[in-house]
Amino acid sequence: MRLHRIHVHNFKLLQDVRIDLSVDPQRPLTAIRAENGSGKTSLLYAVLWGLYGVSGLRTVTGAQKIRLTSTASPVGVPVLVEVSLEFEVEDDGGPARYRLQRTVNETPTEGDEVERGNEALRLSRLTEAGGEPVAVPDRWIAQRLPERLADVFFTNGDDVQRFISGRQHAHERQEKVHLAIESLLGIGMLRRAVEDSEAVYQIYEKRAAKDAGSKVEALADQRDALKKKVDDLNARIDKVASRQKNMEGTQAQARRELEAIKGIGDLEALNVQISDLERDSAALESRKNECLREMSLLLRSEVTSWSLMSESLSDGLGLLDELADRRIIPSHSIQVLHDCLGSGQCICGEALDPETPRRNHVQSLLDEQRERSEVSEYLSDARYRARALRDMGDQPDRFPERRDELLREYATITQEIERKGGLLNAAKERRGRIDDEKVRRLQGDLTDLEEKIKEAIYEHGNLSNQLDTMQQDLAVKQKALEKAQRDAQISADIATKRDVANDLKTLVTSVRHRLEGEYVDRVSARLQNMFHEIIGTDNSATQGVYTGVMITPSFDIKVMSQGDTSLDPDFEVNGASQRALTLSFVWSLMEVAGVVAPRFIDTPLGMVSGDTKRRMVEAITRPPGPSETPFQVVLLLTRSEIAGVEDILDKRAGQFATLSCSHHYPQDLANNWLADSPVSRTCACTHRQMCDVCARHSDGEYLQYREQGVSQ
Repeated sequence: MRLHRIHVHNFKLLQDVRIDLSVDPQRPLTAIRAENGSGKTSLLYAVLWGLYGVSGLRTVTGAQKIRLTSTASPVGVPVLVEVSLEFEVEDDGGPARYRLQRTVNETPTEGDEVERGNEALRLSRLTEAGGEPVAVPDRWIAQRLPERLADVFFTNGDDVQRFISGRQHAHERQEKVHLAIESLLGIGMLRRAVEDSEAVYQIYEKRAAKDAGSKVEALADQRDALKKKVDDLNARIDKVASRQKNMEGTQAQARRELEAIKGIGDLEALNVQISDLERDSAALESRKNECLREMSLLLRSEVTSWSLMSESLSDGLGLLDELADRRIIPSHSIQVLHDCLGSGQCICGEALDPETPRRNHVQSLLDEQRERSEVSEYLSDARYRARALRDMGDQPDRFPERRDELLREYATITQEIERKGGLLNAAKERRGRIDDEKVRRLQGDLTDLEEKIKEAIYEHGNLSNQLDTMQQDLAVKQKALEKAQRDAQISADIATKRDVANDLKTLVTSVRHRLEGEYVDRVSARLQNMFHEIIGTDNSATQGVYTGVMITPSFDIKVMSQGDTSLDPDFEVNGASQRALTLSFVWSLMEVAGVVAPRFIDTPLGMVSGDTKRRMVEAITRPPGPSETPFQVVLLLTRSEIAGVEDILDKRAGQFATLSCSHHYPQDLANNWLADSPVSRTCACTHRQMCDVCARHSDGEYLQYREQGVSQ
């Protein structure tokens, strides 16, 4: 979709605003100059409302109370709000022009409230004969610019960096990135296919369990109950992780504020000392936990088990071998007895008619053997495992030597933790004595946060342990259910349908994962190249702050730094780099997807300056190559954002417009429009021009004056 024209009528202060957009692939930029308060955000929201209506605008902005008209509109007087968008899309027969119009009547009432009528949406295909109405226009739009991807195509100010950062939780960022990749690359249907195949499999699995009898059905119900408990635990873990992330963000902010205080005693030196001690203590705790893990693995080693229990294990294996020699294990008689009853004839040739002593005797033997078979199966399995364990006994036993090494290391680390902890407590106590109210408050906040974060970490660990145990129980129950299903007599039709459904689910899932993996790799590679192109830093392993950027298989954005460490995009990446990271992701994703769609960004260069600003504008406005997909980009820029990139706009912009608002007169705006109430208007001035509509006192002589009347 390529937008040609926007016409906004009575949306906020935009009473009658018309803007033509560039559709030239070699000059893909439309530059709209507007100062803060001139209507940039209103224009962005007007386009969003035109496409998605109030419900879509509410979803994108997060606001529950939506007013479309100006607050200066008189109470009780209905106002017609209309947005018209003309655009071009590729239909089956080639490019086709369309006009979308959304209208609604809104009546201001007392207390800044409004009464709004029903929205009307019309979509027409423009031809030489006129406009041909398109049925179900909202569905038509949803197929080409899905509402769930609105924040990819239309970004408001600082939200550009909050798309994949901005102090949101990691799982929220992962979900957002995953959804964008899935939807924009056209593999969303595979997700639904996986969900549908899973649902079908569950249906036939339940039917199979019911057909197999009460025992299997009960096992299936128990398995499902365990699954629900696992899901509930995962949800609780996510909540704890979110709470911990919020507290860590607050903690990081408090630390930055504390470290920013200068000239109060030796506070700066204490902050450095405390930071170093905390880092050392964290590293020691990590190594201590690693020692404990290695001890646990050492104790669970089969070589260690044989070395410690070889005599007992040998005796037990001898008894099991004796049972095998006597053919007590493994047992094979159950199937023979079962076949005899099924055929009605004993292996000796005697008839086994119903209700005869012979048949009853064989039936009693079968029942007795079934009771013994579980014990026999367990003993057989134990014998095979014991023989495998015995073979491990020939390997060298390093348990005593390794145990002593780990115990010595553990003792040394524990002593060092205690020493560092003492130094840390002493340093914090000294910092707390500094007579400064803000320092004391921040120190108190940090102490309180440290305790709460520790509690959250403990709770997270406790829940994770519960989850591990529950997942093990679930695996055991699933194995028991599968065994019971194999042993039970299930209808061949149901079993076949269940197996086919399972195979289909597995196939669709593997295809989805493979496609996602390939797309993620391509987007990830382009993301890294574009990010480093914008920030212009050395990405070497020895010089650069940012040594790499990637999208992980779990759809998280990972920023790499020195020593193969990773940086938190929310707290350890500066604002300019966050914007560069987000824009690089969006551009990379749309390049890989080959999607032709407008990319609106309001105030994209806030917190960005100098060479980084120039590289960012260069990167996001560079015309596509011969084999690349054409695109549009619309930047709503203030004069301060334009400063320093004027020459790039000269080369890249195919259309210009300036948006101004009457309420900036006389403080900023040079001319009085004689408007009865605040209103925003456009003029055709470029970033190098001014006229009677847009001229500001600060423009000076560096802009060229062009003739244009105040009225439109």
